[in-house]
Amino acid sequence: LGWWRRSAEIKRVHFAEEWNEFHHLLIMEALGGDQKWSDRFFAQHAAVFYYWILVSMWLLSPSIAYNFSQLIEAHAVDTYGEFRDANEELLKQLPPPRIALQY
Repeated sequence: LGWWRRSAEIKRVHFAEEWNEFHHLLIMEALGGDQKWSDRFFAQHAAVFYYWILVSMWLLSPSIAYNFSQLIEAHAVDTYGEFRDANEELLKQLPPPRIALQY
């Protein structure tokens, strides 16, 4: 008994990561990242493809799937940092999206 409690910390961290990703997407949409149909189409289909890749990896090894997901997130952090640096002046001129202030 109690085996489900062993993963409580992992679940807490995963929920925090998911909540952060959710708000990141809302902020990017508020900045106009969902305006082009082609961007939405690519993002939705890439998400489905990514999901099935992770499911396949998880079937082989849950830890490999989680580590792969962490690598993707680390790459995303680098990419967003480059975007921020390249557009720093423009972003300073824009008011923060309402969702960013609430988050």
